[in-house]
Amino acid sequence: MRVRSFSNSALRSRAFTLLYNSRFMDHEGFARLSRRRQRRQVKRQKRERTWSVVRIAVVGLVSVFLASVVALVGTFAYTYAQVAEDLPELDQYSATELAQTSVVYDSGGNVVDELHGVQNRFVVGLDEIDPTLRDAVIAIEDHRFYEHRGIDFEAIGRAAGENVKDLSVRQGGSTITQQLVKNTYIAQEQRQIPSFQRKMTEASLAWQYEEAHEKDEILEQYLNTVYFGANAYGIEAAARTYYDKEAAELTLPESALLAGIINLPGTYDPFTDPESARKRRDVVLDRMLEHGYVTPEEHAGAVAEDLSLSRGQVEPESENAYFLDAVRKELAEQYGDRALYEGGLKIYTTLDPRLQEHAAAAVDKVIEPESDDPSASLVSVEPSTGAVRAVVGGSDFEQVKFNLATQGKRQPGSSFKTFVLAEAIRQGLSPETGYESKDLSIDTGGEPYQVQNYNYVQRGPISVRHATEQSDNTVFVQLALDLGLENVAALANSMGIQSTIDTYPPMAIGGIGEGVTPLDMASSYSTLANGGTHMEPYLIERVTREGESGEEVTVQEYEQTGTGVLTRDQAAAITQTLRGVVERGTAGRYRNLDAELGRPSAAKTGTSELFVDAWFVGYVPQLATSVWVGYPEERRSMTYVRGFPEINGENFPLDIWSLYMQEATKDLPVQQLDTPSSDLNLKIGVGGRAYGKLDQKALQKEKQESATPPKPLYGQPQQPPENPKPPPIYGREAASATQPQQTQPASPQPAQPRQPPVPNPPQQLPVPTRSQPALQPVSGQAQPAPQ
Repeated sequence: MRVRSFSNSALRSRAFTLLYNSRFMDHEGFARLSRRRQRRQVKRQKRERTWSVVRIAVVGLVSVFLASVVALVGTFAYTYAQVAEDLPELDQYSATELAQTSVVYDSGGNVVDELHGVQNRFVVGLDEIDPTLRDAVIAIEDHRFYEHRGIDFEAIGRAAGENVKDLSVRQGGSTITQQLVKNTYIAQEQRQIPSFQRKMTEASLAWQYEEAHEKDEILEQYLNTVYFGANAYGIEAAARTYYDKEAAELTLPESALLAGIINLPGTYDPFTDPESARKRRDVVLDRMLEHGYVTPEEHAGAVAEDLSLSRGQVEPESENAYFLDAVRKELAEQYGDRALYEGGLKIYTTLDPRLQEHAAAAVDKVIEPESDDPSASLVSVEPSTGAVRAVVGGSDFEQVKFNLATQGKRQPGSSFKTFVLAEAIRQGLSPETGYESKDLSIDTGGEPYQVQNYNYVQRGPISVRHATEQSDNTVFVQLALDLGLENVAALANSMGIQSTIDTYPPMAIGGIGEGVTPLDMASSYSTLANGGTHMEPYLIERVTREGESGEEVTVQEYEQTGTGVLTRDQAAAITQTLRGVVERGTAGRYRNLDAELGRPSAAKTGTSELFVDAWFVGYVPQLATSVWVGYPEERRSMTYVRGFPEINGENFPLDIWSLYMQEATKDLPVQQLDTPSSDLNLKIGVGGRAYGKLDQKALQKEKQESATPPKPLYGQPQQPPENPKPPPIYGREAASATQPQQTQPASPQPAQPRQPPVPNPPQQLPVPTRSQPALQPVSGQAQPAPQ
């Protein structure tokens, strides 16, 4: 009651006061008061209208934002629902699914080659990556990596704001997980195509991926898949490519540089644009400092560092090129190119780098490609195992990719006579069995097959031993016919010749149709060095790869297999006969191999018709080596090459063999060659074409021919005569009165003692091929006499 009374009193007082004042107020003052009230009212109305518009705008924007969020979430949910059933089995992901570089090792475990296709990659574990690299990548690519769930909405919002601000699409919000998904599950051709659907798919996959994988596992996989430029995929390949070191050895500035390359590998390539790369590196270091990965002192020190690049890519040594080529071809045939170049294989080979270096050096010392010399090939095999230790497939791999050592099949010439000798001893025939060395005319049912010796020599009755030392053609054709051509071919195949051997009389002196490879010849002669047991030749010891759990899994491992072809005594008897070739025969005319090697060896020379192919094949107990010389592109006669009237088994091939074996055996213990025991009961052959036991007159003549003076020691390649005669003319009638320059004596200046006499052999019968008849004598002319 009192309150109401007080209010009424106040109102009455106020009204009274107002009435009082208005009574004394003039009209002008009242008008001013009215105008002020009107202005205040107008302002109030304007404010109310403005705030009404603002409220409507805010409500509208909030509604649009909420609608956008709902739409975004709805789209994400819809996309996830649509692709969920078709998503890859993410939990099946493993490092072995990545294309990885295969590595080739020599017999000492040293890396000699790296094989990769488009992607050069080595998968490593997170613990094999320097922590500074991990920090650098996270700082520059996804600093909230350990906080989000595969999708960083904060980063997406920030990127959207920047893009709206710049009115362009400059930034994205992809996380490391999304990038991993893109690199792993999105097809290569679709990755560079801007697509909202693809981005949503990546986000969906990333969300699912993080459900099943730990953060460290995701980071490890990302670092093994991301591209660093220069054909380097993954951090290990990048560390090797840019710094020639492993990822575990990276320093802070090196890690920052590699992390910076990821964004734009072409732009920030330090090899092509070091200044841009350095600026980008410093940006990464700034981010690392901002996010607390480095201290100010570490940051300052890293920024001050130079790039200090070191391009590190394993390039095969030139001398290894043909060996590695043979390895690649063998594995590609077994497993295919994809497994070889993307399978991350570890390939352990039989390559002996020391022997390979000496093999290449020996060829280079004798052959001069710039002088239009023929090419040369060498293969060296360990007899006790079959391991191929050195391969030279030609004089220059860059010029000639064809691997003569393993693919080139050429006529073996007289080096094939060893198989005829081996079959004779296998059948119990003594090397002392006599045959008559004379011109032959063998009935073949058509035109007779004519056979003559080199330089038309007819030695009369001689033993098979002496015929081997002097490489007598006529004796070996008779011997092969007596033994059975099929038997000789079968034994040659058993000893290591992989080619098909045509069984016709020229086979006995090396005209076998298909030809043989230097690898075949080294392998087959190694059977004799190994006591008659043939060990299959091989270049690859084992192949492994990393398993799903990181363990090394063996894909292939060579199991040495030996086949008894001859008894040890039989092999020893053959070896002792071939010793005569080195001591007194064709291999001993111009070199003293025993003195040069410091140990005994056994060998055989070989020269095919028209001096097209020249061979020297020999062995010591621990190593068998074959050397071939010729022109790889064609069957071209090697006459008058660099001053030599002819190239045969006694010069270029023998020189290469000696130079190589001197170095190859230097560290090997001296072992004597086997000699047959008294239990080997070989008999003098009688019947057929055999002469039987030589009479005293024939034996005396044979001894005189074998009693050659001691050979000087020549450790270097042979040199041509100072005044060589012109190249030989083939055919008996060539040296006629109409060609006096061919019959005039040479200059009175003496030729060097190592040079063999210049032959003047007759027209020679070409070696038949499978498309030609086996026996086609040349109108009564004598066949050549290959050595």
